[in-house]
Amino acid sequence: MIRIGICSPMDAFETVAQMGFDYMETGLVPLYQLSDEDFSRMCERVDRAPIRIEAFNGMLPGTLPVTGPNVDGGALDEYLEKSFARARRLGAEVVVFGSGAARNVPAGFPIDEAWRQLFDFLKRAGAHAEAHDLTIAIEPLCRPECNILNLVSEAAALASILNAPRVRTLADTFHMAVSAEPASALTLYGPQLAHVHTANPAGRLCPEPDDGEDYEALLRALKDGGYDARVSIEGVVKPFEEKALLGLQTLDRARRAVWG
Repeated sequence: MIRIGICSPMDAFETVAQMGFDYMETGLVPLYQLSDEDFSRMCERVDRAPIRIEAFNGMLPGTLPVTGPNVDGGALDEYLEKSFARARRLGAEVVVFGSGAARNVPAGFPIDEAWRQLFDFLKRAGAHAEAHDLTIAIEPLCRPECNILNLVSEAAALASILNAPRVRTLADTFHMAVSAEPASALTLYGPQLAHVHTANPAGRLCPEPDDGEDYEALLRALKDGGYDARVSIEGVVKPFEEKALLGLQTLDRARRAVWG
């Protein structure tokens, strides 16, 4: 049976835990930016809680590009080592590589070279992930957000070519809807998925009952593909406590209908 989480800032950790989510997902860059003292306090907060921060998204800041003429391998290594070590300490198992600003291909830069750079970066990042017992999930982003790696099929192909044990694929049902990628991709690429994001594609809103999206069908497509890990709500959740609780109830109802 899948586990349900939500993407939110670290400050909301206790609130998320009290709501009954199975885990929380938050940004990796803010974690990296914490002082040592603030990180120690975050560790204490997590250690006291019934859940962990099992997934981190936004893997890279836009100041650390992985395509184009200004890739700095040394700076990437320093960032990945520190941020991955911290993420693992807080309970992370998955780190999401979306990071549209970092991977967006600069105008005029050869697209074939950008693909090679993505391959090289994921090989580098995969080694750091393996050292910290983490898995990287490549997130396809719709073209309005990024000009390369837009489909689950592309992410799955890249991960397969790389053939690194700690680099797999993510499916985000919002990006899939914007890119007109069918829900059947959840089943087709299920064995390659390491993580899933979902939201109502109409406005990227937190799931609600009767909001027009068939969450049971989405979860059934995942189950049919053999996926049984995590599904995080990633979207607009305002007001947070009210909408997050509705989102949890909506996905939990669909989960019970599919898994029994």
